[in-house]
Amino acid sequence: MPVKNSSAVVAPVAAHAVVTTTKNSLTTKRFVIRKSLIGTNTVISFENAKKVLCTYDHDLVYNAFKSRFDLMPCFDKYGSYTNSNNLPAFVRALPELV
Repeated sequence: MPVKNSSAVVAPVAAHAVVTTTKNSLTTKRFVIRKSLIGTNTVISFENAKKVLCTYDHDLVYNAFKSRFDLMPCFDKYGSYTNSNNLPAFVRALPELV
């Protein structure tokens, strides 16, 4: 059976880019920035000493103060920075937390 040559042009189909914006959520007892959570799109919630619910995007806060966290001895030694009473003042000064 002979094969016919076709002169039809078929446009290539581009694959759709998939962007995931899934946010992981974590409830803790204190403010925390952990090396293990960097890049995980985690939103953390905790209740401060005055019983006010505080919520922040871990990566947003870390990226805003990366050099500050990286210079902290506790961050180097333990891989985390915590504040048990409230959001740190430098974090509260951010215009957007989530």
